[in-house]
Amino acid sequence: MKNLKTILFGAILLPSLAFAQETKEFQLEGKAPAGLKKVFLTYYDYNTNDPVVDSVKVVGGKFSFKGEIEGASYAGLYFREDLNDFSRREPVKEFWFHLNEGKTIIDASQGSKAKLVGGSKFAEQYIASENELVQERELFKNTNYYENVSKIDSLQKDIQKINAQQEKIESTWNNTVAKNRLEFIKKHPENTMSLVYLENLANTNNPEYDIKGMFANLSEEIRTSKRAERLLNTLRARALVVGADAYDFEQNDVNGKPVKLSDFKGKYVLIDFWASWCKPCRQENPNVVKAYQAYKDKNFEILGVSLDSDKNNWLKAIKDDGLTWTNVSDLKGWKNEVGELYAIKAVPTNYLISPEGKIIAKDLRGADLEKFLAEKL
Repeated sequence: MKNLKTILFGAILLPSLAFAQETKEFQLEGKAPAGLKKVFLTYYDYNTNDPVVDSVKVVGGKFSFKGEIEGASYAGLYFREDLNDFSRREPVKEFWFHLNEGKTIIDASQGSKAKLVGGSKFAEQYIASENELVQERELFKNTNYYENVSKIDSLQKDIQKINAQQEKIESTWNNTVAKNRLEFIKKHPENTMSLVYLENLANTNNPEYDIKGMFANLSEEIRTSKRAERLLNTLRARALVVGADAYDFEQNDVNGKPVKLSDFKGKYVLIDFWASWCKPCRQENPNVVKAYQAYKDKNFEILGVSLDSDKNNWLKAIKDDGLTWTNVSDLKGWKNEVGELYAIKAVPTNYLISPEGKIIAKDLRGADLEKFLAEKL
């Protein structure tokens, strides 16, 4: 039976042996391009991939680098006088390869046509492997390969022309359909299909269509229908752009007390549309909480509008996520009246309102909310 001290000593020693990474010396030498006075070397650390940059003077047409690495590192040699001189018109003469421990010899006397010519056993193994690939590259010298490349280029140009023709035909058709719908709405203001067609035209968001004017010409029965209210909400929501007035609303908080957006006039208010069942909302909540904690004492408030239908789930999410600001909901889910007023199609969605009641930003998420508040407050 082994001694307990021996076992414990081994348990302590093994991790250090397992994770220790031995540094090794490398030597990189070779011939430089004619007339060059300096060579730059860049290589990426074997473990961290952090870049290391070094440079040496060229002496007698030759250069030599020495250093330490922990394993094969991707490296590049720059054959130019100033590494950061990007104003030169000629292509940057460079050579990329893998640098390993021991010696690596490069013949760069031809500048951009540099090549590996020898070195330690690791360099020789690498060179042999690369030479095998050089031979295999002969496949690309096959005439059929370049003929196919040319055919592909030609076909892509043909496809672009065909797509342009198709788009032209589709555009003509869409204009024809729109003209047909406009005529129908004008001739049949009492037909409910006119409202359906008007919705379709509104969804194209074409500024040439006078949606409001056409809606006003529909019969009173259609204009006062529930479906018409949905269209009006969509039109109202389109007016909710930066610089526009936010729509005031009223909804009950968690205690059943009515709360209005206008109650917060004089403060910056974030109207935050969310729901307990919305995973992206829950993932975003920590960012909103962080912003609130940073600016709640600097004239900033949040008014959360939930698209929940289950009150218990709503209250639990508020508690679990630490949403200590005012939260309201009518518990109608996607039919939440404030959500319909703002034509909310997805959550999370938010609007940032100025003390004067103007919309100053929309959908500020992550660090963007804090950054915007920092600039404003």
